[in-house]
Amino acid sequence: MKKNNIVKPAAALLLTVSCAAALKAAEINITVVTPSRTSQAIGDVPGAVEVITGEQLKNAPGATLNDKLVAIIPGAVSNRANGIYSFTSVVTLRGLPANEQGRTLVLLDGVPVNTGATGAVNWNRLAVEDIDRIEVYKGPVSSLYGSNAAAGVINVITKKASSGGRLGASYGTNNTFQAHAGAGVKIKNFTLSADGSYLTSDGYNSTPDDLLTAYSVNKYVREKTASAKASLDLGEDGIVDAQYSRNEGLRGEGTRVLTTDGTSRRYNTDFARAAWHGEKDGVAWQAQAYYQLEDYLRLNESSSPAKGYARVDTDAQREDDGGQAAVSLPFAGLLATLGVDYKLGSVDATDHNLAPTVYDSKDRGRTSQYAPYVQAEKKLFSDRLKLLAGMRYDNATYFGGYFYNPSNTIKLVNGPQSDHYWDRFSPKAAASWRYSDPVEQYISYGRGFRPPALEDMCLTLLKGKGSSQRLNVANPGLKPEIVDTAETGFKVSPLGGLYIEPAGYYTIGRSFMYTVDTGDIIGGTKVSQKENIGKVKIYGAELPVKYYSGDLSLAASYAWSESEIMEGYSGAAALEGRALTYSPRQTFSGSIGLKADPVYLTLGWMYKSKQYTQDDNSAYVRGYHTFSASVTREFTPAVTARLSFENIFNKLYQESSSDLAPGRTVTTSIEAKF
Repeated sequence: MKKNNIVKPAAALLLTVSCAAALKAAEINITVVTPSRTSQAIGDVPGAVEVITGEQLKNAPGATLNDKLVAIIPGAVSNRANGIYSFTSVVTLRGLPANEQGRTLVLLDGVPVNTGATGAVNWNRLAVEDIDRIEVYKGPVSSLYGSNAAAGVINVITKKASSGGRLGASYGTNNTFQAHAGAGVKIKNFTLSADGSYLTSDGYNSTPDDLLTAYSVNKYVREKTASAKASLDLGEDGIVDAQYSRNEGLRGEGTRVLTTDGTSRRYNTDFARAAWHGEKDGVAWQAQAYYQLEDYLRLNESSSPAKGYARVDTDAQREDDGGQAAVSLPFAGLLATLGVDYKLGSVDATDHNLAPTVYDSKDRGRTSQYAPYVQAEKKLFSDRLKLLAGMRYDNATYFGGYFYNPSNTIKLVNGPQSDHYWDRFSPKAAASWRYSDPVEQYISYGRGFRPPALEDMCLTLLKGKGSSQRLNVANPGLKPEIVDTAETGFKVSPLGGLYIEPAGYYTIGRSFMYTVDTGDIIGGTKVSQKENIGKVKIYGAELPVKYYSGDLSLAASYAWSESEIMEGYSGAAALEGRALTYSPRQTFSGSIGLKADPVYLTLGWMYKSKQYTQDDNSAYVRGYHTFSASVTREFTPAVTARLSFENIFNKLYQESSSDLAPGRTVTTSIEAKF
């Protein structure tokens, strides 16, 4: 594979800077919970941790949370097809492909949001206005969090229940209107609050010119959310939190033939969580239980001279629930964390084929996972050396699998599927060394373990459109994948206010789950299937730089990643030597923030190199860059207004082979607290 000339000087710069000096993280007064599941100073973590505040998110480029994260987190990559408020948005870390969310775990207040059915996350229901901070722990964290954490963990921590009121509204391009409101009350040690939001947008026509038909229309969105939170402070006995949310979203997919809404998807999601956490006499604990139900409805219609009118309505229930408990305490000179997780995921779906023929096809399945884990941390030599070791034992069971299609044209055996049982140990070891007060380096190794997503094993469906359309066939014989990663990094502060945090990583994936073309064609449509390819390597480096001086802040980052399929499987030997799809080799980002009371100005720039969209690297979307800007004005401590510009120069680019990203967008918003 031909190497881009920019890689070598960037790598050289990385090595040069790495040996210079480092930021002593302990000097930053930040407490995080993600690396050990209980509170600890960020400087005690021998690894790469990013903390993003709610205020940073509001000022960051992007209309949705996933866009904002990619603009802020060095090395994060997204794939957002299907419009601004996409139903298929993905955010990944450490060079892993952005065509599926399943390798990067997303938590909401410490409990998983990724569905067991697909591994996906509905980013649209995670409201920026409700976020206190986000903790990003990069690298494999399966030793603590199990499946979905091969690339890292993104923990979205919401604001606690609070008294007072809040209002906000925004309006912008594509007739996009959003409003949110909330109120709370505090009675002694009990706090209760409730919030609601509404979003509507006419959207835009994202269909590329070569795929346009008489039925191509705008991709629109209609969404509403209601939530409630309660908190009871028990003093030395900890805090009990509870929350519930209901999100209802409708998204058009850009095609309308006969029906009112056209091809569209509805997501009605109920989420509930209860938690008890605290710290007493050096012992910290947390226990949580959660429930998530995604009621998914899809109307899919199309029309062509060759096939006539076709319509399939899909009705799916995706259910996830579970619990977890952890305790951290001093033991034999160590800080020990012990815990246990349990989760159960299920899918039960029916495809109602209404035209040109009428029949129902069904698929269902369940996966349960149980895992105990332990982690130990130790400081030596006056805290200059920090050591961490962890181990988790996962056992997962796939059961109740069933697929039925009366047309029987997809070469599958209809009926019940065999049960499967998998178990794995996931180790992690890390160390950091403070060479002197300003110099610290970490090095780590970890293993990621991920069982197959339910729908990859039991669901067959049509994906994409035009030349990229595929009939994606279920594979009940999938096996779990194993991802081993070694990494090292530095935290560098050669000057006051200047922070440089370079990192490098090397990953080997075995039994890597990957969507490949089978070579079959059914009814004129190519067939694809998720398969375990033998071996994949991914390696790269990140170089983020930040500078703060008074009211001025500057940030820039460069990330480079290479991927290669080293061993295919029996039907995909031709894939050997190919790069992974949706895994750009290079990304750049930069931002400037300037505060001149009462105004705050931000400018941003982002570049992403080309991405392959086919497994044989025969097709790709071109690289692109965009500029953004926002101006925030504080009229009073309680009233703030913001004007935002995305893609200022109206750059037309593609994130997928079948969708154009939006052009220039302008949004104005106002917020008030009382």
